[in-house]
Amino acid sequence: MKRRFAIFMFVIAEAVLLMALITPVAHMRAFTERLLLTSTDHLPEFQPDEIWFILLRSLLMLIVLQICFALRDLYRWNVIVRPRLVIVRLVEAVIIALIALPLIHYAFDFIDQGMDFDGKLRRLEIHPLLVAACTGVAFLAAYGLRMRFPKWIKVAGLAERVAIVGRGPMVDLCIEEVARQHDPSVELIGVIDDPETAPKGRTVLGSLHEISATLDEHDIQRLVINRSKPIPDATILRIRQSGIHISDTAEFYERLTGRISPESFRDGDLLLATSTSNRTYSLTSRILDITAASIGLILSMPLLLLTAILIKIESRGPILYSQERVGFNGRPFRIHKFRSMQQDAETVSGPVWAQAGDSRVTRIGKWLRKLRIDEIPQLWSVIRRDMAIVGPRPERQFFVQELEEEIPHFRQRHLVKPGVTGWAQINYSYGSSIDDAFVKLQFDLYYIKNRSLAMDIAILLRTVKVVVLQQGAV
Repeated sequence: MKRRFAIFMFVIAEAVLLMALITPVAHMRAFTERLLLTSTDHLPEFQPDEIWFILLRSLLMLIVLQICFALRDLYRWNVIVRPRLVIVRLVEAVIIALIALPLIHYAFDFIDQGMDFDGKLRRLEIHPLLVAACTGVAFLAAYGLRMRFPKWIKVAGLAERVAIVGRGPMVDLCIEEVARQHDPSVELIGVIDDPETAPKGRTVLGSLHEISATLDEHDIQRLVINRSKPIPDATILRIRQSGIHISDTAEFYERLTGRISPESFRDGDLLLATSTSNRTYSLTSRILDITAASIGLILSMPLLLLTAILIKIESRGPILYSQERVGFNGRPFRIHKFRSMQQDAETVSGPVWAQAGDSRVTRIGKWLRKLRIDEIPQLWSVIRRDMAIVGPRPERQFFVQELEEEIPHFRQRHLVKPGVTGWAQINYSYGSSIDDAFVKLQFDLYYIKNRSLAMDIAILLRTVKVVVLQQGAV
C-alpha cells in the first residue's frame, strides 16, 4: 500500500508543481501586457469565462506532459533514481509533447470548424513559442523533483522498513531485487540471523531468539520470512498483534518483480495459488474483449488492406498464415496472422523459435513485427472466443510439449485463454530459449494469480506504449 501511495504522492506533487508553473508561462504574453502597459484600451477585454479557459489550457498541457512522462517510464522508481537516465527520458518525453500538442491544436481547429463550437475549442490553443517555453520549464521542474523526491519519501516516513529472516537463495534474490529496483518506498533495514554465521556483507539486526525486541528497536514495519527458517506460531502471532506485516520471501519477491518466484515452482501449493476468475470478472472481461476487438478491426481496415497489398507485392505466398496453437484448458485452435516470413520458412529447419535478425523475415515483415501489425488478425480469434485481448501468448503444441518437460507448471498457463497482449509480453522482450520461456512463465502465472479488470486495462494501456515506442519486437 505504501508503495502505491508513494507513486500516487509523486504524481500529485508533480501535477501541482507543473500546473503552478505552466499557467503563468503559457499566458505570459497576456499577463505581461496588462501589467506593463500604462494604457490597455487597445487590448481585448478578458471575457467573463476567461479564467476557465486559462485553467483548461494549462490543464490540457499538464495532461499531455504527464502522459508523455508515463510513456517514457518516468514514474518508475528504477528510472527516477538514475539521474542520467532521467535526463534522457525527459528529453524524449518533451519531444513527444512538442509533437503531440500542435497536433491536438490542429484537431481542435478542425473540430471547431466542422461542428460549429463558436471558437471555444480554438481558445484552448497556446502559442507555439509559449508551448516551447512551457515544456522547457516542465523539463527543469520534473528533473528537480525527481532528484529530490526519493529523499522526501524516506524523510516523510513513507518508505516501508523491512527486515528479512534467515538466509538462502530466496533471501539472496530478494536482497538483490531491492537493490536493483531502487524503490524508495521499500527500505531494507537488514536481516535477522545468527551474527556469527551470517554471510559476510549482511547487516544483521539480531538473532532469531530476540526477534521481538529487534523488530521494536529498529521500528520494522514488514517482516519477510524465509520458509527454511521457521518461527514458532506464538512468536508470529505476537508479531502480527504488534501491527507488523508479515510476508514470506516468495510473496515479497512477487511484489518487487511482478512475477512468480522461482521458489514457488518447487511448491505444490502453486496449483492452488493461481486461480481462475469469478463470474463478474468473466463477464466484464468478455465485454472488454468484444469491444476492443471490434473497434480494433473496424479502425484498422484501411491499414489491413494496405498491409495485404504490400505482402503480396513483395513475396509469393498467402497474405495470412494459419497455425495451430494451444488454447484454454489445452484445447487446440487455429491462429491467423499476417505472413511476415518467407513462404515455407520451416520446411528445412522444422519448428524453431524466431530469433533477433531472423533471415526468414521479409523486409515488409520486419516492419509488421516492429509495429505489431501482424498481430491484428488475431482480433478475429478474440471475437470467436478462442483468445482474449489479455492473456499468455499462445504457443505451438511442439514447443508446449518441449517446455512442459523442461519447466514445471508450464501447462498451468492454459488455465486462462491466450491473449493478443499480456503481462509477460509487456514486461519481457521476445524470448527464444528455455530460460526466456521460464521468465515469461513467471510473469504469466503472476497474471493468472492476480488478474483483474483493472490489471487488464493497465496492460492494454502499457501495450499502446510498447507499440508506439517499438519495444521488444523481433
